[in-house]
Amino acid sequence: MSKKIGFRSYENAKDEEKQNEQEKLQAERRKAIANFLGQNYSPIGSTSAKCYKTTAELIYDLSNIISVRPNELAKQLADAGYHVEYLAGQPYWVMYEK
Repeated sequence: MSKKIGFRSYENAKDEEKQNEQEKLQAERRKAIANFLGQNYSPIGSTSAKCYKTTAELIYDLSNIISVRPNELAKQLADAGYHVEYLAGQPYWVMYEK
């Protein structure tokens, strides 16, 4: 068994720190999105509480809380069980207000 002898690469440590920081920020974003959706909307519910929201509208609603990219929000909505319906050719998320 041989061990490497030499100087430590500090660039790798910096890259790891940046990656860990980015992962923390992404986890915070996911948690904030989940909290917002859980408090305001449900993927199932009664017809009287049904509403249609575009991704842009949801990003605007979330803009006071956290900055989020459309594809990140769409992935989280799909994972949470929300689905898309097309009205007049426009995609809308089907949500039920709480």
